[in-house]
Amino acid sequence: MRRSAQLVLILGLVASFSGMARAGGERSAGRFGAGLQVGYPGNGLSFNYFLSDSASLQVGAPLWLEGDWRGAAARVDLLWWQAPLARPEFAEVSWYFGPGGYIVSFDWKGKSSEDSNIGLGAEFPVGVGFFFTKVPLDLNVEFVPLLQLHGPGDSPMDFAIAGVVNSRYYF
Repeated sequence: MRRSAQLVLILGLVASFSGMARAGGERSAGRFGAGLQVGYPGNGLSFNYFLSDSASLQVGAPLWLEGDWRGAAARVDLLWWQAPLARPEFAEVSWYFGPGGYIVSFDWKGKSSEDSNIGLGAEFPVGVGFFFTKVPLDLNVEFVPLLQLHGPGDSPMDFAIAGVVNSRYYF
């Protein structure tokens, strides 16, 4: 039920922005985009700033409030955008990759104990981005390998895979 409510929220935001269509190509409204991210490890805010036509700085601020888990994180990635894969009439489709890092703080309240932790790690998102031509909006799907450098307690380094969908309106 919770996932379907998130999907309805994202589709509603996309529909509300569709009335603000402007003529022009990708990123015609500006280089700064703000919106939402949905995925693992959490859902939250997503920002992207294009430093040039082929490089951007992506910042995410996910939260999660499910069951016994409560937490917040910050992600920062330097993305290198590659030549467009396709240019259908409605969008430009490009892929990207780049190094980044994250920090996470979370609490776990189990039946027998409570635990607060801070995690720190490196990530390397690889994704596909759709820049819509009539609306200053993007939609990105990314695969994010994570290397946890510091985790709960004395845990050793750990490897994980995350997945995120970002949608941002450009100003």
